[in-house]
Amino acid sequence: MRVKVFWKWLGFSTLVLILGAVSFFAVGIAVRDSPEVISGTEHASLSRESCIECHEPIAAEWRESFHFRSLSGPFWQRIRDKGVDRIYEVLRITCMNCHAPANVPDLAGNTHPVQRDASVQLGVDCVSCHVSEQGIVGSGRSTVAAHEVIADERFQDTSLASVTICASCHAEAKANVVAEWQQTPYARDGIGCPDCHMPELEAPSVAGGPVRLRRSHRFSADKDLDMLRRALDTSINVNDNGTATVRITNSGAGHSVPAAGTNWLFLKVEVQDELGVVIRKKERSFGTRETIPGYLDFRPFVKATRIPYGESRKIEVDLPSGHGNISVELRYRDWFMVKDKDVVFATSAQAY
Repeated sequence: MRVKVFWKWLGFSTLVLILGAVSFFAVGIAVRDSPEVISGTEHASLSRESCIECHEPIAAEWRESFHFRSLSGPFWQRIRDKGVDRIYEVLRITCMNCHAPANVPDLAGNTHPVQRDASVQLGVDCVSCHVSEQGIVGSGRSTVAAHEVIADERFQDTSLASVTICASCHAEAKANVVAEWQQTPYARDGIGCPDCHMPELEAPSVAGGPVRLRRSHRFSADKDLDMLRRALDTSINVNDNGTATVRITNSGAGHSVPAAGTNWLFLKVEVQDELGVVIRKKERSFGTRETIPGYLDFRPFVKATRIPYGESRKIEVDLPSGHGNISVELRYRDWFMVKDKDVVFATSAQAY
């Protein structure tokens, strides 16, 4: 009799758990915004292709960026090849609104990007940021442009660009890097997203044009190993009590690291004896984990262990008697990468 009662109780509990999970899933889908798609955002007399052809020096930089590859990288190519974008549409997930946006928001307060239905393979392209309802917008510094350029303060003030252009896509619920930036000394000092991710350089803007001061369009970010190295500091301290403390500090990024909610940072510590044999090993990971990836990406189904600006994380290890070496390795993983494609971007070592 007790066995039957147990199995009935177990079956009822399992059913409740399943129904609860389905309900949470339904809520997660219901709260998403419906995708918006508009048919055209091109300038009345200039095509997307003409922008790329004329501004070839800038286009060459842009082709190296993940803005260009936002829908043509390995992960997205697999999705498009398999037709999974239809599932996204059914689930009302608005990925395409940022990965193929029509145009940047205006200053009137419209901060929601809208998906376009033309040339989506170009990802975030020239038109996405530089064409508005008013026309072609930019810094307005050039006096010899072949077309009218409307001076827009968003392209003159990097702090304003951060909250009106960058935030339209880089302020997702899982990793609102713009909101994080606003809490740092960078924001208080007027250092905006473009100051780090679009540094100024001397280069022509059009093919065969004069060299002038403008911003890079490579959009260097976490895929840039030098930028990762500048963002993080590691230290190794051998303590008097027979232990060592390895510390990693976000000292150079104006937001949490990793910036994207689904990328991962790994800190690995190894203790070797005097013969170089590894006798102890520890590792910590930092990122955002979804219990059911892609669907229930809201609290309480998301656990974030990203490192905010100015904060540190540490690993403590016991040291054996005698002498040896402590080695530290920092690895980075894109959200679509598998483990064997981790990128090692920093190493350090210290004797004990």
